[in-house]
Amino acid sequence: MTRTQTARERITEEVTSWPGVVAGPGRRGEFAFRVGRREIGHLHGDRAAHFAFPKDVGIALRDEGRVVDHPVFPGKSGPAARAIEDEADVRDVIALLRLNYERAVARDGPTGQSSETVAATGSVETGIAGLYTSAPESLPFAPTLDIRAFLLRRDRGNLLIYSTTGLASTASAIEGLGGIARHYLNHRHEAAFASDSIDAPLLVHEREQRAVAETYHVRATFSKRHTLDDDFEVIPTPGHTSGATAYLWNSGEHRLLFTGDTIYLKDGEWVAAVLSSSDRSLYIESLELIRELDFDVLVPWAASTEEPFYAATDRADAQHRIDTILERVRRGADH
Repeated sequence: MTRTQTARERITEEVTSWPGVVAGPGRRGEFAFRVGRREIGHLHGDRAAHFAFPKDVGIALRDEGRVVDHPVFPGKSGPAARAIEDEADVRDVIALLRLNYERAVARDGPTGQSSETVAATGSVETGIAGLYTSAPESLPFAPTLDIRAFLLRRDRGNLLIYSTTGLASTASAIEGLGGIARHYLNHRHEAAFASDSIDAPLLVHEREQRAVAETYHVRATFSKRHTLDDDFEVIPTPGHTSGATAYLWNSGEHRLLFTGDTIYLKDGEWVAAVLSSSDRSLYIESLELIRELDFDVLVPWAASTEEPFYAATDRADAQHRIDTILERVRRGADH
């Protein structure tokens, strides 16, 4: 007697037949489908599928009645869910996964390697001269967000900002671009995504040293605002963590501000990440400081999947966006 396949088995059989798709258990009990490092969706047993779509796609799918709000992100347009109750649901979950698959392949190819210009074996040009990014890496505790590390190509020594575990895949590319003279973290949480392939002097705020040293060897610390080589400014911005630090780089064409999680991009919006461990009053002071900085590109550590990972801006636009964040943080919101 032939056994009837479960919904998960039916979906997995079809989706893993597509070139480049791999499937397997995640860290929170889900069963995820990926193309390279990019997740296209995941299942919770045979009962539900969860996705992350671009905002406009998520809105259209809701209007069509094909998805509902993600239970962890109610009211958000990108994250979405679909219950699985019958064969029609199975077919549509496959179709929804196909939507994300086709976008991933169009952007990164079936092996997950970006179709953008790739320097050597992994470091991707961003469209901003001198700025290179690692491949996106999904945050385990926030699967709709991707993190990246950035290489700043400078005549006086390249700098690496932030950290991801996937940096190992860019080691050859980094060497081809001239290596790394110094590595900076914004805050301690990045050390949870350390890469053994990066052997460059690591610098962090002195208040982050103890936590970071559990994973990384810290070469040196700092405590005050200062400038390196007249083009790279180190600006402590405590609040998210006690030693969170922003970095402002004058590339010659742009002034790029690296804010870590103090300001990150969620569905294209500038938001804060006020944790239960954060110091809200210091966070507000740091946002007020950032508001007065002169920059035209915001480059956070995290940004929503399938959304731009940096934001072009100007003085008026940046101040308006930071004022909006300040208003939310002052009234007690977390972002």
